[in-house]
Amino acid sequence: MAESFSKQDVRSLMKFQFLQGKKPPDMFRELQQVLGKCAPTEQTVRKWYRLFAEGRESVEDNDRSGRPMTATNETVVKKVQELLDDDRRRTCEELAEDVGVSVGSVHTILTERLHLQKKFCKWVPHLLTGEQKMQRTVASSSHLRRFHREGEDFLSRIVAGDETWVYSWDPETKAQSAEWLPAHSPRPQKAIRKQGAMKIMHVMFFDSQGILLNWAVPQGTTVNGDYYKWILQEKLRPAIRKKRPDLLESGVILLHDNAPAHRKHNVVELLSKWGWEVLQHPAYSPDLSPCDFFLFPSVKKHLRGIRFDSVEHIEAACNQAVRQTDASGVSSGIRGLVNRWQKCKDIGGEYVE
Repeated sequence: MAESFSKQDVRSLMKFQFLQGKKPPDMFRELQQVLGKCAPTEQTVRKWYRLFAEGRESVEDNDRSGRPMTATNETVVKKVQELLDDDRRRTCEELAEDVGVSVGSVHTILTERLHLQKKFCKWVPHLLTGEQKMQRTVASSSHLRRFHREGEDFLSRIVAGDETWVYSWDPETKAQSAEWLPAHSPRPQKAIRKQGAMKIMHVMFFDSQGILLNWAVPQGTTVNGDYYKWILQEKLRPAIRKKRPDLLESGVILLHDNAPAHRKHNVVELLSKWGWEVLQHPAYSPDLSPCDFFLFPSVKKHLRGIRFDSVEHIEAACNQAVRQTDASGVSSGIRGLVNRWQKCKDIGGEYVE
């Protein structure tokens, strides 16, 4: 039944709602309930609400004099550009209605005359300020120059570390849930689920040769400055002494983020006492942290889609996943820094994909 409504009928409904004193959100919601997919967009509802509020009575299209407007008419192109300058999210249907040409003509204007594409937003960890982009560019440039001076010796001294939560259930990634199906069959569906309620924090450190430390933080323990210092002193340094004794001689370059626990005075004092260098890491930069862009995803891919019923099972599974990741090799996590520094520099400090 809704399909039999003309655009004048729909405008008459909106005028009736306006006269009842209803606001655009309520008008839009009611029209959706009545007309379903044939309902106008919320932007169209707001437009006609504004016109009625300004005193418009007619629900008919405005009269247009002269020759019919086409996609090649410069006036139409200019009008479309002005509407887009006002709101870049307008649809072809909305632009066509406002300008008075077909949807196909609007699409031609957008793609062939204005050379535009509709692009979706990209999710990023943080909306970087100009200063933060500059800091990322400067740090990446500095690390690249050092790599060109020192080569592999520089990378071989880097020990990257961070903390991460491991959950009792983590959904599979899109790639992991892909199936081979007949070409014309519909895409399989999966319900969106949240991560499991149980979780345990693991602290991990690794270098170009392998994983140095995988430590499960006891339940109820907060990783503050004192606890992080204890991990460095009682767990990481002994692990390096055992697995990479030469590294302590050549000098560790520690790469960790700017979490409060990592910047505590007692932690900074300890690292200075040992002579460990802390590699500059810009704020809000998980894409430049080997743990975030390589190690944690590599470990967790072995755990996704599996449900664990106790903290002990989570820990055991995580330990097994760490061993599998270590056996597969982790050198690309550290060596991948060079490409990321270069790309970060080239794109002016924006996030690296």
